[in-house]
Parts: sequence; structure tokens; C-alpha cells
Amino acid sequence: MRTGQAASKGSAANGVAATTVAAWRLHDPSLPANPDLGQLSRRLRAGSLSRALRRRALTGGRRTTIGVDGEEVSLHQLHAQTEALAVRLGELGIDARRPALLAAPPSLDFIRCYLALLALRCPVVLANPGATAPELAAQMTQADVSVALTGGQAVDTVADLMAAGTVTQPAARPMAGLERTAGATGPVTHWPLTHLGDAAGSLPQGRLPRSTDVAILAFTSGTTGAPKLTPLRHGDAQASIRSAMIAWRWRPDDIVVHALPMYHQHGLSALHAALLSGSSLHCLSKFDPERLIVEVRRRRASVIFAVPAMWERIVATHTAVDAPGLRLPISGSAPLPAGLFERINDVLGMPPLERYGTTESGLNISNLYDGPRRPGGVGFPLPGVETRIDGATGELSVRGPQLFGGYAGRTPLATGDWFATGDQARSDPTTGEVTITGRLKDIIITGGMNVHPTEVEDVLATHPAVDGVAVVGVPSTRWGEEVTAFVVTACGFSEADLRSWARRRLSGHKVPKRFHAIEEIPRNATGKILRNELVERGVGLGAVSAPGSGEGS
Repeated sequence: MRTGQAASKGSAANGVAATTVAAWRLHDPSLPANPDLGQLSRRLRAGSLSRALRRRALTGGRRTTIGVDGEEVSLHQLHAQTEALAVRLGELGIDARRPALLAAPPSLDFIRCYLALLALRCPVVLANPGATAPELAAQMTQADVSVALTGGQAVDTVADLMAAGTVTQPAARPMAGLERTAGATGPVTHWPLTHLGDAAGSLPQGRLPRSTDVAILAFTSGTTGAPKLTPLRHGDAQASIRSAMIAWRWRPDDIVVHALPMYHQHGLSALHAALLSGSSLHCLSKFDPERLIVEVRRRRASVIFAVPAMWERIVATHTAVDAPGLRLPISGSAPLPAGLFERINDVLGMPPLERYGTTESGLNISNLYDGPRRPGGVGFPLPGVETRIDGATGELSVRGPQLFGGYAGRTPLATGDWFATGDQARSDPTTGEVTITGRLKDIIITGGMNVHPTEVEDVLATHPAVDGVAVVGVPSTRWGEEVTAFVVTACGFSEADLRSWARRRLSGHKVPKRFHAIEEIPRNATGKILRNELVERGVGLGAVSAPGSGEGS
């Protein structure tokens, strides 16, 4: 089956290709052969995260626990604390007509504050608490925040920004789904989470947000360009995780453990799942492979969320993991190499489930819960999600109920519009299974020939001397771009040996012209390679490759 092909005889009456519906039914066999797409979309988007928290808290919320670093509360307690904090934030004058920046490490205070802002219908700008002052200043300015709520390192960073007066007011501009309210301007205030004080009270039911209200203002990762501001509505966030929960056979008694940052959708989605289903969540504020596995065993976790860089460290420090309750190890946010897939399978005794999504479109594609999981493949479109692949460029586009409404300050997306992800993909002509092959902007054009970095990385990663590798195109007057490999190695490497290894497995134009040793591959918080940094480093190294005997520089 091919995803995204034109609707044909036997397809759903609403225009969805029959092959796409067949893919949805692989995830959800209960779905009818001719589903009502409008009805499905409304069901996935219905309500809001705040309403879900209130509903779950009033129906069995004492059995669900939410915890960070061992400190935990029941969902019932979390709801009461969240509403009390929302009342307190209102007393402090937080203006829901303008967004609030939240920059803090994972903690119960972070979770309470995030949910309290949502309850106030105040869009939340989620920021890395370890971001630099210029980065936070740019985000606060671009999002036009009214308040910064901080924890950890961000407390001092934002305090210094406030003292220096470096956060400026942007020019008025329309935002997709977040129109500026007349008079909603003014200075930015700063509150460390530890200074918010005690509060009591609850919010009226009618004031809670609805599915069309903006919940989150997320900045794209910026791995290939300047980050863009992405408004995500309650309906977008709910449709994304609800569709995945259907596919992953989510249960109210599930227990999720992870050590992901909560300013990113991957880490936050486990909290959203808890609100929607009543499942439990236990997080670590910092990743350590041994601590994570101890927590998995202690909590009898049924689900683990992690990124490939975390899985790499887990399998490097454990030959086997005895976790009797575990049913689903999930990997996302960055490609999972085939070799690592196999090592996870060996250590856990079960294959990982890889899924694919973007900031703008949420979760889109997933391996099957029931069914074979193939290394390198991300699976099939989730229920409600349609995909198509451009025949000329290989670019993957998606649409569905989880899709955002357009970038802030740009033309909004209309209902039914396709979103071009910038990722390249291919689908198996027989099964329709999707494989992500690279980033469109990551393609290296050398001597007029296209090279996909991941293809070269996969080959070099199999060499015994290579512990990690990233491949980029460095500007060259002769070739346009030179294929350049940055290699992590514990024992050193011979450039000639690596080049020969690659040449036996790749066409000549794909073989790196230069190899450089590097202590660590630069990545963002979710494990994506920061290729721009490597290109800049390659430019700085210039024509110098390996010194002396050919060892990496």
C-alpha cells in the first residue's frame, strides 16, 4: 500500500485514500473501513487539556500519580494545586491576553505552573532553562511575553535581562490563532517559581480553555535555520497524543518513565497522556542511564519515552534490563539507527517502537504496536493523519487534526492544507511503510550530485573504530560542497582506512573527502544533530584534515 496516493475506488467517501484508511486500521482495527473523517477529527481534538485534568481529577484521580525526582502527587492533588496556583497567578496580574514564558527544569513546580497558565487561557512559551541570555531575549521579544516564570539557571539569566532592559517590544503583527488584543502591551515582569507563594481557590468551569484556544507557543528546533514561533492549540496537542494513544493501546493503568526535557513536545506529551487517560508519569530532571533504569524497575513502568542518544547510553551501560512491567519502549525526536534498534532489542528483550513527528504537526507516523517493527522504518500514518511524498524531491507532507494553524506572523494554514515537513521519506511499494531518509535542507550537493548524510553516516557507523559520526557538506570552491565526516572515536582512526571502508560501500561522490575527530557530536535537547555547527567548524578547519599519520584532527 502507498500512503498519500490519490483516492481510488473503495476509498472513504470523505476523500481519504483507501490505502490511508487501511494504514489507520493497522493501528486501530476497530476503525470502520469507511470512517467519517470529520467525526474522527472532532473526537481527537475535543475539549482542552485543562478540562481533561479537571475531569480525570474528579473521576479516580487519586489513583494516578505524577512525580519528578521522587516527589509525587496524585492527579486529584495536582488539579487542586494547579487551580489554586492559577488563582494566585491571576492575583499577580498575569495578563492572559499576552503569552507567558516558562523556562525551568522538570519539577512538580514546572508542571503546576504550566497547567495553571493553561487554565488561565494564557499561551505558554516553553523555553530551555539552559538557554543563553541572547536566546531567551530573542524568544521573549518574538513572542511578546508579558511575564517570565523561571527556575534553575534561567532565574539568573532572565534577572540579568530584566536589569539590562534588553527585552524589547516587537512591532504589532498578526499571529495565527493568537491575535493581539487591543491594549495588550506593556513591560515584562519576572517571577521565579519559588517566589510565587501560597494560594487557594478554584476557577469557574466556564473560564477553562476550549480546543481552539492556543495552549503552547513552541519554537522550532532551528537545526537548519532560525527558529520559528509555532502556536499549538489545545485541540492540536490533544489530537496528536490521542491518536498515538489509540495506536499504542494506551491504558489508564500505564506508568510512563522518562528523563526528557519538558519544554519539548516529546517530554510534555507523556503529561498530556496522563491528563487524558489517567495514566501515571514519573520523570527525572536529569538523564542518567542507571537512574532511569532504577526508576523503571521501582515504578514497574510499562512505557519508556527516550531519544536515540539516551538509548545509546542505556545499551552501552546495560547488557540486559529486567523490567517485568515494561510493554513499550518508545524512541523519537531523531532517527534511530538500525544497529541501535537491534541493541535495544537485545538488552530489553523487545524491539523499540519508533515514531515520527514534528513541532508543527505533532505525532504523525508510528511503528505498529501489534506487528513487525523494522529497523529504520517509522511505520504507518496514525489514525486521522494523511501523508504524501513528493515524487521529485522526496519531501514528506502531512495533514490531519493534529496540524497547527500556521506560524506566528505568517499566512495561516487553511483547514485541509498540507504541511511540508522538510523531511525526506520513502514508502515501501508493497506495504506502504514509511522510512525517513533525511532532511531536504541537509542534502549535500557535491559536484552536482546529491548525497544524503544519513546514508554515509550509517556506513561509517559500522566501522569498529567509530563510536559516533555526523556527516555534513562544507562549502568548497571546487565541489560546491565537500562531504565531510566528524567522527567520535575512543581508539583513534586512520583516515585512509575510513575512506577505504566507505569506498567499498558507497559510490565515489558519497565518500567523505575529509575526516575530523570530534569529542562529541553536537545535538539539541532531543538528540537532533546540529549540522550548522559542524559546517561552521568544517569551514574553520579549512583545507586541514588529519595531521601527521592521518589521525583525525
